[in-house]
Amino acid sequence: MQRTAGKAKMTALYERLSRDDDLVGESNSITNQKKYLEDYALRNGLGNIIHFTDDGYSGVNFNRPGFQSLIAEVEAGKIGTIIVKDLSRFGRNYLQVGFYTEVMFPQKNVRFIAINNGIDSQNASSNDFAPFLNIMNEWYAKDTSNKIRAIFDARMKDGKRCSGSIPYGYNRVKDDKQSLVVDPEAAEVVRHIFQLANEGKSPRAIAEILSEEKVLIPSAYEKENHPEQYNGQQFEDPYIWSVSTVRTILSRQEYLGHTVLHKSTVKDFKNHKRQETGADEHYVFPNTHEPIISQELWDSVQKQRKRVQRASAWGSHSHRLSGYLYCADCGRRMTLQTHYSKTDGSVQYSFRCGGYSRMTDSCTAHGISAGQVEALIAATIKRITRRVLNDEQAFAEEIQSRWNAQQEAKPQQKKSDIKQLQKRYGELSDLVRSLYENYVSGILPERQYRQLMKQYDDEQAAIEVKISELEERISEESKEQLQIDQFIGLVRKYQESDEVSDAMFREMIDKIIVHEAEGVGNARTQQVDIYFNYAGQIDIAYTEEELAQMKEQEERAEAERIAKEKARSKAYREKRKAQKIAENGGEIVKKKVCPHCGKEYVPESNRQIFCSKDCRKAAQQAEKQKRREAERGDHYYRQRTCAVCGELYWPTHSQQKFCSEDCQRINHNKVTLEFYHRRKEQEVSA
Repeated sequence: MQRTAGKAKMTALYERLSRDDDLVGESNSITNQKKYLEDYALRNGLGNIIHFTDDGYSGVNFNRPGFQSLIAEVEAGKIGTIIVKDLSRFGRNYLQVGFYTEVMFPQKNVRFIAINNGIDSQNASSNDFAPFLNIMNEWYAKDTSNKIRAIFDARMKDGKRCSGSIPYGYNRVKDDKQSLVVDPEAAEVVRHIFQLANEGKSPRAIAEILSEEKVLIPSAYEKENHPEQYNGQQFEDPYIWSVSTVRTILSRQEYLGHTVLHKSTVKDFKNHKRQETGADEHYVFPNTHEPIISQELWDSVQKQRKRVQRASAWGSHSHRLSGYLYCADCGRRMTLQTHYSKTDGSVQYSFRCGGYSRMTDSCTAHGISAGQVEALIAATIKRITRRVLNDEQAFAEEIQSRWNAQQEAKPQQKKSDIKQLQKRYGELSDLVRSLYENYVSGILPERQYRQLMKQYDDEQAAIEVKISELEERISEESKEQLQIDQFIGLVRKYQESDEVSDAMFREMIDKIIVHEAEGVGNARTQQVDIYFNYAGQIDIAYTEEELAQMKEQEERAEAERIAKEKARSKAYREKRKAQKIAENGGEIVKKKVCPHCGKEYVPESNRQIFCSKDCRKAAQQAEKQKRREAERGDHYYRQRTCAVCGELYWPTHSQQKFCSEDCQRINHNKVTLEFYHRRKEQEVSA
């Protein structure tokens, strides 16, 4: 900005030129613009001149240093006139140009002149075509932007690099911007990063490790070793790695030897902000330069990155199974649960369905302990290793046959599910249509209409999500390939391992599907499907020898369980016995007092009441006599029922059968009469 002396309001001369590089000083075109504007100002008597210049800035973007200084002076009330060569020098965004020329400048009483367009704000008629000129200027900028974008896009489709940046770990070939060669020192850091990621380290953990190892960050490394490639990015500490830098390195396919272009694009020519494109929009050209990492390492790392390992809600616990276990019913990841043992206070790990944990759907717990899964993995790997070592060819043929059957069955089931969901979606559309008709005809109130519409709309949205997920799974499964040789290579690599190490676990295990358990107690069973890298789910038939071993193991486990139960029971009895002895002053059972004789004695069991058999018999006789006296009072014999009148009476001797002499006489007459009638009948019959 240059100015001449004067006290009146200043005349601002604004010059702009678009350039690729604004670091080499003012160009001749800017000099010509300055002379052209100064001559016009002098001819028209406009003094107190001040220059505002932007050399190398696009007219689409108004965030230019010279332009911003000009606007600041306008807002301060120091500018009386603004002169530009033409409207395109002022800007190429017709909305913003119109705001300044038609709103702001008139409000600030600033005269605006565009010489080549014949525009002068003091002459109202000269402004009639200004909006059209602004539109044409913006169209020109947009058209130029589209042409440049098309040129870059065509170059990228041919595999030509259009960006000056190159991946960390590579260098450019001198005088050849398209070729890359491996930088040995940086490439070793890249391999180190991928190895750490393959070991299960998170990007944050990797960044901390590199910072502790004092490894130069990419920008510091370029500044120190390849200044010609340094982009000028500033940094505070050359050894503090950021998480985003590690993530970027782990996501670059260039390390496989591929050229990947069109990873970002400018959607709007006005703001020049770049947006990342989707993977399906990338231009990938394989094997264009030397790779730094292998395809196997890349695949393994990308699988590791997709796994989400969350700490327990009650602390910082983590487990290597996190991110590997999935619910068989809803497909969600299973979440890590921690609790503490009641016996020794140790941390116990288990997993349950993520949908059940969040209570977002009706899925069940599918709970399983981490120890059970680990034991199943170890047993399965041992079994596979034994089969591979015994007969590798037979194992490979069996796996190939089962893989083919699985690949045929999987899509069919999912396609059937999609058809059912689409059918339900159509039914809901019919319901919505009839619902609207009932609402329009007045049959259905508005409140119920809105409630049912929301219900149907929510269900349709959920169906759309499910269909999309199923289609995505079908697409992923179609890309899966059986690589039995690689899997057998892993088995042979770890055939001497007694335990499943972390490295072995990551290299061999792809995912684990957990089904809901059935039964309770000792009858509880639970299906767990283990999917291996390169081979998928391996479900091979058991041999007779393996079945015999399983039966023997089950019998041994049952015998051990019974022995442990007996030992626990015996230990409990001994413990209770010791407690009782301590409570009873050295005796197993506490001393008692005999209720019959009053003598103190030590009982043989807690149920013993009397000190001896004699006391027990005597007490029983006494109790019997007591009951007899309670029942009979002063009477010796028990109460009887009279055989004639049915009344209760107390007999005076054992032979008494009637309550009174009258009842005895009545009974005697009855017996005599019966005897008389029998004799008469006998005489008549004789």
